[in-house]
Amino acid sequence: MSSELYSKIYNFLVTAKQKYITVTLIIYQGIEKDPWILKEELRRVIHQAISSAINLYTQDSKYQ
Repeated sequence: MSSELYSKIYNFLVTAKQKYITVTLIIYQGIEKDPWILKEELRRVIHQAISSAINLYTQDSKYQ
């Protein structure tokens, strides 16, 4: 997994306002960073970043 790509997507998820987060923007960030990334690899990176962001939201009371 590209840790740089994961970090970029994760940071976007935890810093952007929720109303601005869309699947299109997340996928675009992945393709912009690495235009030759395989679809399954991008899917794994996005899934991991979303899972980590969800864990942060459920553990941190400032997001609730």
